[in-house]
Parts: sequence; structure tokens; C-alpha cells
Amino acid sequence: MRTCCLFVLTWTTLLFGALSAETAEFRFRHHYIDRDLPGGSWGQTAVADLDRDGRLDFITGRSRGEIVWYRSEAPDRWAQHRLGEQSPSDVGGAALDVDGDGWIDLVTGGAWYRNTGRPRTEPFERIVFDAELAAVHDVVLADVDGDGRADVLTMSDKNNLRWYRVPADPRQPWPRYDIGPSVHAGIGVGDLDGDGDNDVVRSNLWFENADGKGQRWLVHENIPFANPNPPFPLATHCAVLDMDGDGDNDLVMTENEIKGGRIGWLENLDGRGGSWRLHELPAGDKAVRGAYHSLIVADFDNDGDADVFTCEMEWIAGEGPPRWFLWENADGKGQRFVEHVVLNANLGGHLAVAADFDGDGDLDVISKLWRPRKDNANGGRNHVDFIENLLRRPAGADTVNRH
Repeated sequence: MRTCCLFVLTWTTLLFGALSAETAEFRFRHHYIDRDLPGGSWGQTAVADLDRDGRLDFITGRSRGEIVWYRSEAPDRWAQHRLGEQSPSDVGGAALDVDGDGWIDLVTGGAWYRNTGRPRTEPFERIVFDAELAAVHDVVLADVDGDGRADVLTMSDKNNLRWYRVPADPRQPWPRYDIGPSVHAGIGVGDLDGDGDNDVVRSNLWFENADGKGQRWLVHENIPFANPNPPFPLATHCAVLDMDGDGDNDLVMTENEIKGGRIGWLENLDGRGGSWRLHELPAGDKAVRGAYHSLIVADFDNDGDADVFTCEMEWIAGEGPPRWFLWENADGKGQRFVEHVVLNANLGGHLAVAADFDGDGDLDVISKLWRPRKDNANGGRNHVDFIENLLRRPAGADTVNRH
């Protein structure tokens, strides 16, 4: 059965009238990937071409349960395959070729799942690299030690902030290096002080990679963000990138585990992470929103600058039905953002991912739930959703960076 809906931006036209040549018109078409995903606690998400057919696949897994992946056959038709069992992660997961055999694997918590090269017909092989690492919320890939290879960073409030080096034989235990104390969620990685190596953000503070090899860390408690209140104090999502085009890295953050949380970007004022200025993103209405447990910072309109996406959870609901939002970086410098509601269908999301899933040159979005709410548009059932980006810009508008 073909089920799709077309959603066009709403708040831009309500608040600003006719679109100007500087403002993109965003159009997304909604498709269900799965309308009856069983149970709850589906936390992990990742994107990779698991079967090497040239198209990107979507991966999701549930806490201490199964991991599945979806192969796109058409925008509204996806085939589900079993990837593995007994995932040690609550939320975090990351796709990479762990063993260098040319097939993409999956890391969750203290285990990795080896792609046997027959992902459509058999599950991945489960290999434990740290038997004591479980209940992980964040799993992030970055080169921490400067050797040109991806390392694995993990964190939750059940264990500290740390990183692992993938050894030559990844079936053996992975060397572990501690960075510092943790909170529930909030890892971001990037060069904050301009010295050429990757530093690590953890919500309201950041760790300077003092030796460039991830062995010595200096703490800077100067990031003016993150709600300190329970039940998940200081929990955030974070992306590190240059938002204003001035040559240094800034931060984009959400308060991701609370109703009515903030979303904004923090300007790196001195280019060395010594001082930050918060720019909150504008809301198109006064309704208290559900938890922003998604953050994607990427170029959705192909104009050369980064836009910001999030969506409301169903499980931590706001005052109205959950919606999906895209803030357009309208001036290319992060000083003027325009909010677009790109899905308003009483369907929430959690840990959404973006990629060009249909191969047409623009970024689409896939999300799923942590747990459904009884009054959602899918009859109270769990669901996985794909919104297809139907990119269209006003006639005469630039298609390159507007800086």
C-alpha cells in the first residue's frame, strides 16, 4: 500500500509573507518505512550502504534487544533485514568498516557487529570488545589520536567519557583511554582551539586534546548551555562546525531530554574556545515543544551553508502534536535563521539521520521513535518515517554559498 503525504513549509509564509529570493522553499514528502515496529526503546540509528548496492540503508536497534536494517526498494517500500541481537547500547550506534574488509560493520556499546558480506541473508557476527561497557547513549566516530583512522568515543551517565582505538585485530579487546566524567548525553568532536587536532565537547564543558594524541586532556568549563535539572541533567546533542564562515569551529546544541528545551548555536568568539556567545534559534509559535532528541546540521537546500534540523519526541511530548522543524541559515552567517515546519502530521521522531537516500542530490531524513504515544497518527503504534526532500528554490535564487 502506498502511503505518503506532501508537506510544504508553513511558518515562513505565516510570519514573513511571500518568500524572498534569499529564502528557500522547502518541500518534503512523508513515507512510512515501517508502521508496526514492535515494542519500544528503539534508540540506535546509523546510515551506511551495508549490502554494497550503491544505495544507503537505515539501521536502528533497541536497548538490549534486536538490531534491524532497512533497504530501500522505493521511497514508500523498504525491506527489513535482521542485523543482530543483544545490543548493549541504549541509544548510541555508529557504522564503520571495523576490520578493513570493505564491508561496513556496526559498533554499539561494547560490541561490534561484523558484516559477513551477506547482509541480506544472514545476521552480522557479534564480537565484544569491552564486556563491561553497556547502557551507552553516545557513540561517536572521530580521529582522536591523529593517526588518520577513526576512533570510537562513548558516553552515558552509566559510564565515563572515553575513547577506544580499534586494534589491528579487532576481535581482541580494544585499548581504552579515559577523557573525563560523563553526563547522560552530549558528545561533540572537533578542533575548538585551532591547533589542528580534535577536542571533545561534553554539554557545558569541553576537553582540550592537549598532546594531540588523546592521552592528556585539559578541561574548560565555559560553555553557556545545557539544563542542569534532573532527571537527565546537562543532557544535550552537539555538532561542531563553522556556522558563521569565519574560519573557526562553533557549536550547535539542543537540550534533548526535556520538554521545552532550547536549540541554538554557540559562537566561538576568540577562535580558541575561550569564550562563547549563544544564539537561540527562533520559534514560529509560543507552544511548548516536546524534547528535541534529534540534531542534524547540514546543507538541506544546497546553497553552501549549514541548516539545522530537529523534531519533537512523542515520548516526551509538548503542548501539541509533534512536528519536524528545519531552520534555514538564511544569510549564510548564522545571524538570520528562518524556521520551517517540514512535517506536521502528529508523528514524532528520535535520533533522526540525514543522507541522500534516493540519490537525487539533496538530503532526506529518516527517524523512528523511542516509544510511541497512544494518540499518534499511526494508531498509537510504533513507526519509522522517511521524509523525501523535494528540493526547490525560488526562480533566480543563488544555488551557491551566499556569504
